[in-house]
Amino acid sequence: MNAAIDRLLSARVRGSYAYMALGAAVVAALALWITVARVPSTPPPPQVPGTVAVPPMPAESVEEVPPIWAQPRNSPGGPGVWGPDVSAPFDTLWRIHTGLEFFAAPAVHGGVLYFGGNDGRLRAVDASTGAEAWGHATSCGLSGESAVDSQRVFFGGQDGYLYALDRRTGALDWSAGLGYSVFSGVGLLRDSLVIAGNSEGSVAALGARDGRVVWHDSPGGLILGPAVLDTIAVFTSEAGTVAAYGMSGRRAWCRDFQGVASAPSISDGSVFAGFSDGVVRRLSLADGSVTWEADVAPGPGRCTISRPIARNGRLYLGTCDSRVLCLDESTGETLWESRMENWVQLPPAVGDSTVYVSCDDQRLHVLSAGDGSEILAVELGGYSGSAPLLVNGVLYLGTARGDFFAFRGTQRERPEESVPGQGGE
Repeated sequence: MNAAIDRLLSARVRGSYAYMALGAAVVAALALWITVARVPSTPPPPQVPGTVAVPPMPAESVEEVPPIWAQPRNSPGGPGVWGPDVSAPFDTLWRIHTGLEFFAAPAVHGGVLYFGGNDGRLRAVDASTGAEAWGHATSCGLSGESAVDSQRVFFGGQDGYLYALDRRTGALDWSAGLGYSVFSGVGLLRDSLVIAGNSEGSVAALGARDGRVVWHDSPGGLILGPAVLDTIAVFTSEAGTVAAYGMSGRRAWCRDFQGVASAPSISDGSVFAGFSDGVVRRLSLADGSVTWEADVAPGPGRCTISRPIARNGRLYLGTCDSRVLCLDESTGETLWESRMENWVQLPPAVGDSTVYVSCDDQRLHVLSAGDGSEILAVELGGYSGSAPLLVNGVLYLGTARGDFFAFRGTQRERPEESVPGQGGE
């Protein structure tokens, strides 16, 4: 039983536990890496956050958050940033501590965050104060990212069920069993179908209103994703499969590669994914043909790669050999790399001029998108948990220690020459 459960855990879950097991000696060593960039006003866990000194974003700088959070990070390219880039000084706006891991970045709707953790609770939390509007308890851990429409929030559990809750009250609208644990995020196709995958290798689409199974398929391997664009959903798997589906459930195409695949991203008519053999691939969204592949980890051994994030003609990704990489989206050429002190298993949040990276050295790193140079690092007091999300001056992220943070930052001036190729996704 234990072996089966261990096989179902995602690579980042296994990585976090492995590093936690290194013991007090490693923790003590990591504690020495306190840089001058550390923010004195950010209290280390488990202290209660103090008074916020950094003001909110000025009204003229605030960007409208998408009203429908239809998929993890609400974008097929997954940059996870709305509003201007921020930098030091940072202050802790609020913090939630459960003692159990947070692996899912939140969905956002109407100033409310929706996210779950390994304590089995899906929370609706005020984005400004951290106050819980409601919580829905399940009997399992929650590690996949949620999707939100105007009425409901949808999420999957390690008990193999998909859940739909009333967005305002947290009351259960429906639940439906997929047979095996759900580690993937949840996506919405045209506001009518809820899609997700399970650990046994199946994907399914259910009616958003009633949870009725509309179609299902079995590409194989623990399913990750989805990335959704219009009426197309793309999933990947630990078996190295990349598959695209239309509204009807018909496979638009399916490709098999060597190694475990990362979750996918979509940008500029292409699908991007990293693989555990150290290769990043760009596939045509139309037919799955390979446009280019880049070996970013030459040499012996395997190199797990995070979900590539597409932004302004570039791809940003992390690796388990402690690097953050920036590739040219059109060619796969490496533009820069930045060395970290530990694994980078999670996708970064990428703004116009700044990259936000949660690393297993127990810090949040803020890098220049232009050349990868480090701007500052913020101590988190725990290994990386959820991918960072930046919304109008506030960074949200969880840790494997069981802390969920909201850090308010100061608006950063964007250097005109920092990032070529404007236009976004």
